[in-house]
This record gives sequence, structure tokens and C-alpha cells, in this order.
Amino acid sequence: MIKLKLKILFLSILLSQFACEFKRDALGADNEIRVICSEIDRDIVESYLKQIFIDTIFSPEPEPYYYLKFSEPESYNKLKKQAKIIVAAVNRGAGNPGIKLINKILPKNQFEAMIENDPVILAKDVYANNQLFMVINTSSSNQLIETIKVKKNFFRQTFHDEFVKKQKKYIFGEDRNKGIEDTLSTYFGWKMKIPWGWININKNIDSNFVWLGKEMPFQWIGVSWSEGNLISQMNTLEVGEYLWSWPKIFYKNIQFNEHKFKLNETPFNGYTAWRAVGIWETINKKESKGGPFCSYLFFNKILNKTFHINYLLHNPGKDKSIHMRQMDLIIKSFTIDPS
Repeated sequence: MIKLKLKILFLSILLSQFACEFKRDALGADNEIRVICSEIDRDIVESYLKQIFIDTIFSPEPEPYYYLKFSEPESYNKLKKQAKIIVAAVNRGAGNPGIKLINKILPKNQFEAMIENDPVILAKDVYANNQLFMVINTSSSNQLIETIKVKKNFFRQTFHDEFVKKQKKYIFGEDRNKGIEDTLSTYFGWKMKIPWGWININKNIDSNFVWLGKEMPFQWIGVSWSEGNLISQMNTLEVGEYLWSWPKIFYKNIQFNEHKFKLNETPFNGYTAWRAVGIWETINKKESKGGPFCSYLFFNKILNKTFHINYLLHNPGKDKSIHMRQMDLIIKSFTIDPS
């Protein structure tokens, strides 16, 4: 079996053509995938990609982690430096411009080998830094669909890792709010990386609760903790009830909604945690707000405390997935201060 690490291939013809060219950072939003194919191939290519990039948040309307933006092969030269680009061809008709484009991109032996063997390859940094470049070159839709089982998790993880790498560089730069970070460490024995623009809304030592916030868009992160291992004393129903009551106790004016509420166990920074996702809303309907939320409940042996970390977003009519994923990176920077 071919090892997964060999699945990321550098397209030799492209690298040889542009080895001497200075590469800039890739263009485009981190939640967009540019797909270049002919209209005749769009349905099968779109169906294939939607079976791979399946992650969605509900806010309350479903929003994908990645938007597929389709363009004709003639736009290739204008779009080839996008951060995430997929060039695809399925129909082997001589008039298919997608086939003609891929024939120009790939060496002849690689073009022919893909048709007989592996019809999907993934490359990094072909035309720009921090770029993912995929080529789909198949002789039939059945051959393409058969790759989903083998490649799905690999492709998802590769795109996720690239997102994390770029976002960490963006939100965890030298201009972080290290004043808040130092305060958390000094008073509470734990800390998180806090990006620029975030402030303390509430830091009450006696209440065992820290409340951080940021505007544009409206974002909150809340952290509470209790002595001992509360999780070991609760079954699944009791965990759900604990999390359900939490926002009314600490945020006061909001509550969770039953719509799309989901609770499951998951790894979190080396802990086994309970993760809840769903929709939050204000209790006061006159000041109606709402949006997606995510919570993690876990026990830390070093401090002998049960922690609940919650984050939520209000960004009506605009993209939410990137901000939610950024906040997930923030809370996963949670560490115990060794001092």
C-alpha cells in the first residue's frame, strides 16, 4: 500500500518552471476552495468534493467550513495563486477544456498514470507559499468516487492543518495581549494565548470565572472552574444538564437553544473532554442576539479542578466558521502554568 506521506506530490513540471520565481503568499480567503473545471464536469466534481469537505456549523443556518467557488478552465492563469485550488477533469471528450488544461500542467507520463491508477494528487506551494494545489484527472466518475474512502480523511486533515498553520500565524503574532495572559497565569495558575483586540469583561477571583470578549464581530470566551473531578460524578444526562444551565449562571442574559444541540466525548489538549455545540440566544427578546457556541468540559489533575471553557459568536448575515475555528485555536492554547 502506498504510504499516505507519498500522497502529497510536488508537480515536477510546475516546480521546474517556477523554481527561480520568488513566491509570495497565496491569495484568497481561508474558507474558500477555488475549483477549476468545465461545466460538463461540475456536477460530479462538486458531488465528490462535498463528500470530502463535510464540516458544517449551524448558526442557526448551516454554514460550511469551506465554500467551493467554481470557475472555467480559461480563468486558470488568473486564479493559480489562490490558497486552495483544485483543477479537475472527468469527461474525456476532446472538446473538454479541463482535459486540455491538465494536459498542459502535468508531464505526459504523470497525466497518463493518473488515468490508470491514482486519479487525485495533492501538492503544496506550487505557485505560492501556503498553497494547496489539487489535480483531479480521472477516466470515469466511478474511479473518482472510489478514492473517497481511502483519501477522505487525509485530504480533510491536510486542509485542516494548513488552515491551523495560517491562522496561528495570524492570531498569535507578537502583538498578542500578553497583559491578560500574564494576569491569568498569576491569579489562576493557567493561561491561554490571547490575540490582540481581546479584553477582560469580567475577572472575578472569588467566582472562579473569567470572561473575555472581542467586538467586530461580537465574540465571547468564558472559563469557569470548580474544585475536584465533577465529571467522574456525572452521567451523560447530568453533564448535559450542567452545561445547559451554565450560561444563565455565568453570562446571566443568555441561554442555549435545543436546535442542533449536540454533546459527545472528545480529546482536548490531552484530556478526555465533553464537547457541546449548538445555538445560543439572549433571554431578553427585546435585545435579540444569537449564534453558534461550543463548550469543553474537562478535569485537570494538576490543579484538581474541573474546567468549562465556552466560546460563542454573534455575526448575523456574515461568515462565522472562520471566527469559530479561530476561537477554538485560542481555547486549545490552554495550558497549566508550571510555576
